[in-house]
Amino acid sequence: MLSRWSGLPVLGIRAANNRLHIRSFSREGNSLWPGGETDLVLIIGELINCTRKKVGEAARKRDAEFFKEIAVTQANCGASMLDVNGGLPGQEMEVLPWLVNVVQETVSIPLCLDSADPAALRCALPLCRQRAMINSITDEPARQQALLPILKESRPKVIALCLGEAGPPNTVDDRVSTASRLVDRLTAEGFALDDIYVDPCVLPISTGPEHGKALVEATGLIKARYPGVHLSAGISNVSFGLPMRKLLNEVLLMLLMAQGLDAAIVDPCDPQLMANVRAGEALLGRDEFCANFIQAFREGKLVTA
Repeated sequence: MLSRWSGLPVLGIRAANNRLHIRSFSREGNSLWPGGETDLVLIIGELINCTRKKVGEAARKRDAEFFKEIAVTQANCGASMLDVNGGLPGQEMEVLPWLVNVVQETVSIPLCLDSADPAALRCALPLCRQRAMINSITDEPARQQALLPILKESRPKVIALCLGEAGPPNTVDDRVSTASRLVDRLTAEGFALDDIYVDPCVLPISTGPEHGKALVEATGLIKARYPGVHLSAGISNVSFGLPMRKLLNEVLLMLLMAQGLDAAIVDPCDPQLMANVRAGEALLGRDEFCANFIQAFREGKLVTA
């Protein structure tokens, strides 16, 4: 019996047709954005990425069915947004808008346009039926000069990647100082803190044993300095070049959630990772009355190895 839930004074929870409906969305204009009423992690599906060999080949062939299948699978597995990377050398201005149209024919969740090409973004952003996210702006002056006019015109959500002219950050201080410059610049340009998703820059721990610890510590410090800002990360970068990549990705995500991470670019088709997210939300007090955790259990989604 689910009727006992119907009287709970919890925003985003309602009982209808003997089924719980919990994951909340906030309305922005004509779009629906995940979040707003709860503190659940925004899961951004990472699989539509043309820098991957198989995906790139499908893009070159304009294989729409290939991308529709990836899109619908990620959405069914729990993604609330899809990252769309059309990074084919010399073709991005044509591929990115094509991908946006193909994906939106299949799913109705928002898109994260993964590009630093101003021309490609200018073509693709107007096609987005819901408010998009841009991945990403950095602390590099040339990139800011190229992207800020487009961002100010379209006002998408924006991932602010802690990357500067000197390259990737090495220390906690590098990440925190770069994040501060990015947030200060974006807010000065009129962006609300709630529209900014700081990415502390995930680096492979195979290239430096300090990368994981510095990332985790910096995430907490950035969240403490800017409570209204979101924290995001491209999780799978951490495991590049190592065995048991999924295990490393899953554990890192839990460590970062404990530090305040509330958005992650991940593979939503990893059932263990998704089960961990639901459990982590409940344990960290982000899931009132463990309602989403219970719903995931009832739907058979808490699959463990």
